[in-house]
Amino acid sequence: MTNGSQSPEPRLEPPASSLDIEQIWYVAREKAWLIALCALIGIFGGLAYIHRTPLTYYAQAVIEVDPEPIKVVGYNQAQDTKDPISEEMGQTLLAVFRSRQFAQEVIENYKLLDFPAFLPPRPDGKPYNVGDATGGLIGMEHVTLPLGTRFIDVGVTHSNPVMAQQLADILANHYIARAMKERSETTHMETTYLAQKADEASENLKRDEEALNDYVRDSKQPSLVEAHDTVVTELQSKNANLIAARAELVRLEADDEQSQVHQNDKEALLAIPSVANDPAILEYKRLIDEIQSKIQVLKLRYTEKHPKLILARTQLADAQNSLNQSVLNIPSIIHSRREAAEKRVAMLSAAVNNQQGVALQLDYDRVKYDVLTRKVETDRALYDSILNNVKAEEVATGMGATNMHVFESAQVPMDPMQPRKSKTLSISLAGGLLFGLLLSFGFHMLDSSIKSVDQAEEILGLTVLTAIPRQAQRRLKESGFALLKAPSSPVAEAFRTLRTSIYLAGRRTGRKIILFTSALAGEGKTFCSTNYATALSQQGLRTLLIDADLRSPMIAKVLLPGKILPGLSDLLSNSIRLEEAIHPTDLENLWVLPAGGLVPNPAELLARGGMEAYMRQIEEKFDRVVIDTAPVTAVSDTLLLIEHAQAICLVFHAAKTPRKWILRAIKLIAEAGSKPSGTIVNQVPQSMAGAYTYYPGRYGEPSVYGSANGASAHTKAEPDLLSRRG
Repeated sequence: MTNGSQSPEPRLEPPASSLDIEQIWYVAREKAWLIALCALIGIFGGLAYIHRTPLTYYAQAVIEVDPEPIKVVGYNQAQDTKDPISEEMGQTLLAVFRSRQFAQEVIENYKLLDFPAFLPPRPDGKPYNVGDATGGLIGMEHVTLPLGTRFIDVGVTHSNPVMAQQLADILANHYIARAMKERSETTHMETTYLAQKADEASENLKRDEEALNDYVRDSKQPSLVEAHDTVVTELQSKNANLIAARAELVRLEADDEQSQVHQNDKEALLAIPSVANDPAILEYKRLIDEIQSKIQVLKLRYTEKHPKLILARTQLADAQNSLNQSVLNIPSIIHSRREAAEKRVAMLSAAVNNQQGVALQLDYDRVKYDVLTRKVETDRALYDSILNNVKAEEVATGMGATNMHVFESAQVPMDPMQPRKSKTLSISLAGGLLFGLLLSFGFHMLDSSIKSVDQAEEILGLTVLTAIPRQAQRRLKESGFALLKAPSSPVAEAFRTLRTSIYLAGRRTGRKIILFTSALAGEGKTFCSTNYATALSQQGLRTLLIDADLRSPMIAKVLLPGKILPGLSDLLSNSIRLEEAIHPTDLENLWVLPAGGLVPNPAELLARGGMEAYMRQIEEKFDRVVIDTAPVTAVSDTLLLIEHAQAICLVFHAAKTPRKWILRAIKLIAEAGSKPSGTIVNQVPQSMAGAYTYYPGRYGEPSVYGSANGASAHTKAEPDLLSRRG
């Protein structure tokens, strides 16, 4: 016999566990008692806290810090700012309030130790001293600086509301008075210091002005600036003349040297620029050119012997002779000019040197004059600035002694700050609920069992044939007759679903022999096999229920109570015939093959070859055969019977059986050469039916599938359908 199955391949390793919204909701419902208990504990804790916490009242006074002028030396007017209190200033203000010195001043100035309500009485009855009371006052203070404002919130907590209000006003007023005193002392010190500095600046200014006047008088210059400008202008003019004279001297020296070399060479002398550009030479050249032009004109009109032409040529010869004589005389003239240029350069050099000395002296005098002038100006500016600051301090002293005032006085608190009953109870309740939820989810995550149909199919990779709702403890004894005593109950409908699921899964291959097993004992496999066999018999099918759990038989106790009958162990031992081992029940179409007597070696007995022959005979006589076997992970008996089954149903207890044992059972069945046709999720909690069953609502309710109104019709119609198909 083979176990044909259309189920998906089973997974031997569990996937990562996850929670969806629906599972979270049903986990919370399942653990509602735990969440409610934690919430109740939280409420009782809150009530205990409220009972043990003494009443504390909070009163608050508000101080406003006005914008304070910023005085800058050298400015005639003060700059005003409206920025909020800076972080540095805020920390300074808080440090003053928290200091022991400030607290001691408040206690001593306002005689707080004379107030009986200021501090609670000591257990020993001794009075407080100032040092002890200081720590108590600091502990009552709650001074804060609202962000981005110029306010100081001076708060006080106390068990007496009137005392809290009085202390808040006392702290605020004392802080302002203390600031006024410090400001007055600081202003007096600043005024004294500035007056002293003003006297010193006045003396320095007077001394520097006298030094400047003495220097101007000793220099005998009405204006050193104008004298310096005149000398510099004259020096620039003489220096320009000297440069021009030196350039002329250089030119004459070069021409003189060339004229001395070529003093007898007329043509060479004419090539010298000084000679060629001499006025006399230029005049002779002009005269010669004019006579030559005249001769050319006369030649056109007269013959060579004409007197005018002869006269013109005579004039040309005289002009040329004069030019030659003048050229030969030029070297001596150039030499004379050179000597004159040398004398002029020497004279101009002496004049420039003398002028430079005068300019340097004036520069020195002017630098000293400028130093004295700037010193006088600096002293005058410093003196004026100090006088302005003295006046500003006097004005500030007259305008007010401090830039702080009480913006809002403290009010007597009507309600205590602590404990806040509603808030405390709300937080306690919320904390209890949250802790309960976390605890529930923690237990859920630690629980490795399978809790839902979807989870079973996802983890195991097998089809869930049916999900059987959980029954009350008092009804477990009647579980074998759920289809008889409560035909419209959710349990009965679950087994009808199982009957249909197995039929539909095996209608092509035919599944007459169905084996029920589980991973561990106590998971309800006998309960499932008995009710499934009953469902088959109600369908009109001749059904045989075999109790193959030879170690802990239960079938006979349920269906044949009070009878000791031979069964499978006797049959396999060849003590009886098959007909003697099969017994009818009170239910129509249902027969039982009980386990029989207990034997010491069930596995060896099942391993004998006779089981296969008996199964062929049984299959011929009955329409359906249901085998109830031992847990597959406990003993090997079930693995020896798997080869005879055509369908294998693996039963496990919802929210109880660890998934590793279910996976272990699937693995053992696979190693035996088969695989489960599907699983049966047993004992699903009724409160979580919506998450673990296929149908919404509760069975038995009107208009719901499986209700009393529709159960009978369904029961009658189904046998006809299945009989026609199988």
